[in-house]
Amino acid sequence: MLESIWYQTLEQLNDSMPAAKTMWLDYVTFRKDEGECVYLECDSSMTKSNFEKNCMAEVVNLMEELSGRHITLDISVASDESGSSGSSQDKRECDKPDEEQRTHRRSSRNSLLNPAYTFDSFIPCESTMFAYNAAKAIAMHPGMSYNPFLIYGGVGLGKTHLLESIGNYVERENPRKNVVYVTAETFTNDYIQSLTDKNTSQFRIKYRKADILLIDDIHFLEKKIQTQEELFHTFNDLYETSKQIVFTCDRPISELKGFTDRLKSRFTRGLNINLTAPDYETRVAILKKKCEEKDVRIDDAILDYIAQNIKTNVRDLEGSLTTLIAYSNLIKSRITLEIAQEQLKNIISTPMAGEQDISIGSIVKEVASYFNVEIGDIKGKKRTAIIKDARNMAIYLTRRITQYSTTEIGTYFDRDHSTITHSIDKVETEKKTNSELASTLDSLEMRIRSRSK
Repeated sequence: MLESIWYQTLEQLNDSMPAAKTMWLDYVTFRKDEGECVYLECDSSMTKSNFEKNCMAEVVNLMEELSGRHITLDISVASDESGSSGSSQDKRECDKPDEEQRTHRRSSRNSLLNPAYTFDSFIPCESTMFAYNAAKAIAMHPGMSYNPFLIYGGVGLGKTHLLESIGNYVERENPRKNVVYVTAETFTNDYIQSLTDKNTSQFRIKYRKADILLIDDIHFLEKKIQTQEELFHTFNDLYETSKQIVFTCDRPISELKGFTDRLKSRFTRGLNINLTAPDYETRVAILKKKCEEKDVRIDDAILDYIAQNIKTNVRDLEGSLTTLIAYSNLIKSRITLEIAQEQLKNIISTPMAGEQDISIGSIVKEVASYFNVEIGDIKGKKRTAIIKDARNMAIYLTRRITQYSTTEIGTYFDRDHSTITHSIDKVETEKKTNSELASTLDSLEMRIRSRSK
């Protein structure tokens, strides 16, 4: 395959040739290779002309040197409707109606974007309207303003939805733009693989040739200094050429630990927006929208019950609705309010008088003090034995002492419902056979209750 030779050629020419010449390489795309022929595509006739004038001889010579083979370049023009320089496939592409052509090109990219995440399917409220409007402005004019753009907030609030909406909009309306969407974990894995393969040039070309780079969950990069270094240089390269960069994170940049200061300063260079939980009216609207999408009918009284009691995030609203729909399909009967209350009782609970005066924060603070650990570690991702024990006890005691639902507890600890339930069950089971653990829990509960009086 000559594709890797092409990428190596780009890397070497970018280092050795003047920028005035290599700039034309940015607008040439590798399409395929057959035998000794490499098929390239330019975005315009002007690019093709300048590529042939400034770069073509150097590209051919270097590719032949690297591959040890005779190389021929076949260069087509993506926007050339005359078909004079394109293949028969290019001509067929140009004969397609606009929307069909866009759809074909978009699907051929094998995009990782979720097609369900669009601006039309996102329901903004007062707390998310700023982020929504900024994301739309970026999608319509990438690289022009709000660059970089960072959306942060807790789980299930719509960060990924807005991030992917930008990508989907650009791919639909501007299919020649190169949209690269990955999670921070994928970015890390790609970089590690490039080191393993001793081929970092291909990795850099993939990310630095993006017109719009979308990276989800950058908090994953905490303490991954080498990957952060690579992201720093990628950021600089894209920013200096006015390419759009968008990130999401689960917390403000200032709260990220194990991040280099210079990378944090890059994140805060543009627009940072915090997403918060939707208000009641938006929660109802979201539930109705989901019912429409799933083509189901659920009484307004049930939707009101869910919206009144689940105030955490969109994901929990959808989860509750999915539970009811699944149960309805199982019993082959329409859901009543009584059935909804029964099915959601582990998620929705009614606080007893006075019990909600004890906050989750006060419980975590007491547990952290008892174990002599940091509050942030209990809420964070550390998995040392003492941190895990303290975290599980804090979750268990919160559920035991207060009437917060497991969903609300999960939001505080940034864990999903199943993880919270597992922690509670684990402590409950262990205390039955571990008298020391039972004693510790009793002691902590007494201290927490006494301090709340």
